[in-house]
Amino acid sequence: MIEASQYSADSASPYSADSASPRRPVAAPRAAVIHRVLHVRDISKSAFVLRFSREGLVFRAGQWVNLGLPRSRDQREYSLYSSPADSFLEVLVKEIPDGTVSRALRRCRPGDALEVDGPHGSFSLVEGTRASARFLFVATGTGVSPFHCFARDDPGLDYLLLHGVRDPAELYDSGTFAQDRFVPCISRGGDVESAGNAYAGRVTSWLSEQPVEASLYCYLCGNSDMIYEAYALLRKSGVPHSQIFAEVYF
Repeated sequence: MIEASQYSADSASPYSADSASPRRPVAAPRAAVIHRVLHVRDISKSAFVLRFSREGLVFRAGQWVNLGLPRSRDQREYSLYSSPADSFLEVLVKEIPDGTVSRALRRCRPGDALEVDGPHGSFSLVEGTRASARFLFVATGTGVSPFHCFARDDPGLDYLLLHGVRDPAELYDSGTFAQDRFVPCISRGGDVESAGNAYAGRVTSWLSEQPVEASLYCYLCGNSDMIYEAYALLRKSGVPHSQIFAEVYF
């Protein structure tokens, strides 16, 4: 599930409600609409990409949708993994052994119906920053999803992505990212060398060891413990509250 927030310039809390940074108006979410499954692509033993018809849905990179089967009370929030320019929609899903929705989605076949409402959220790039700003993206696990969308939406974006995982098998679609802009952070050993320029440790360990320029716009997506720790490290490096944005997966 997803909880989005932006750090405000007048608060030390990483879960403040307001942001000092202007954004373009976001289209109001639609009521639930039926979409059709196009493809289910396994990318690890526990994760898959679900592709489904667009049905006219317009969104900004970084937004999310509610997704589930028709006539089911069980729905979950998923960040959109595909680009706003694609003719289809995709979400990255980690199957949970006792998860009602993730297990049902993995069993889907082309042509099956999905109920989708959205888009929701404001975890998107600050208006006017794309051309000149530099970005730091920090993700854990499937929290890489909005950054996959950002990179697909604007291949010329000047960013560095830290992706924290336990094992190299969880570096989902890492080929999407230019290798000089991507640092896999592998926390539980495994074949670190197979992941190229991987860092052996957590994303927060990387942040504590590497200098972070105060001019960066920093976007954090993943578990709340990582976000709190990364926020503190970024503030210590001099990054203003108004340039730190977060979306929590829980």
